[in-house]
Amino acid sequence: MDMKHLILIFVIFFFMSTTSASVALAPSSFDTQSFSFSKPQEDQTFSILPIDVNPKLQKICEKTDYPIECLTSIIPFLDENVDMIPMSILKAEIDAIHNKTKEVLDKSYELSMNPPTSRLLPLCLKTCINNYNAILESKQRILDAISIGDANELSMELSHNMEHVFACEEEFKEAKIESPMAELNSLLVKIITNSLTIDVDMTNF
Repeated sequence: MDMKHLILIFVIFFFMSTTSASVALAPSSFDTQSFSFSKPQEDQTFSILPIDVNPKLQKICEKTDYPIECLTSIIPFLDENVDMIPMSILKAEIDAIHNKTKEVLDKSYELSMNPPTSRLLPLCLKTCINNYNAILESKQRILDAISIGDANELSMELSHNMEHVFACEEEFKEAKIESPMAELNSLLVKIITNSLTIDVDMTNF
């Protein structure tokens, strides 16, 4: 087993073991503007990761709001011989957004098929499903914007994706139901936030 696979296994293990602790979000802390995340301590950012993480990838992820989530979400989607430039890393992060959105969409469908704990739960889940589908549909527009260097379109699409996640959580808040999607939604917001940061930093790398 080569070093790249060892790093990937470590990162995925770390990601799975820390997700519930680092991204959990109480429904009461949600509003339409932002999730209430605590940012990691700067000196803890990469100290637990293997030293063989590509330094260019590390440099880009260090500029994001959530560096650990940047690494753990991007590495599985990087080709072995890809150039470590902001554009290729951003494309990998877009793949991560797409993958995570499919995961939360599958969970929404699964929950919608179970007996509801509240009469309002199916309506909330329907809103989430519609918003997650909108995120999935945006992927090609985002990739097109990256390809032609349209930063305004890219920023707009990613911002809309953020709003789609917020709209899902807002449904649960208004219905006074604890969101069963909060943990996954909070991680999805972190990944989208990082994508916006990579977009902004592209020309400064």
